[in-house]
Amino acid sequence: MQKSPLKQSIIPLYPAKNPLYCGFTLIELLVAVVAASVVSLAALQVYAGYHWLYLHLYGQYQKETAAILEELRRLNPYFSGTSPRR
Repeated sequence: MQKSPLKQSIIPLYPAKNPLYCGFTLIELLVAVVAASVVSLAALQVYAGYHWLYLHLYGQYQKETAAILEELRRLNPYFSGTSPRR
C-alpha cells in the first residue's frame, strides 16, 4: 500500500517536523519581547546620559564663548561682531 503524498504524517517524537507544530509558542514570543524591551531600555538610558552630557558641555561652551566675545568687545568697542567684506 502506497502512502498518499497529500496526507500529513504525525511524528510525535519530532514535533518540529510536523507542519501542524511549526512556529513559536506564546512563551517564546513573550521571552523575546521582554529581552528586546530590556535591551532597548538599557540603550535608552545610555543615550539619555550621553544627551545630558552633551547639553551640559554645550552650555559650558556657550558660556565660555559669550565671556570671550564680551572680553573682545570690551577691548575693542568698535568691533561689531562681523568681519568687513572686501
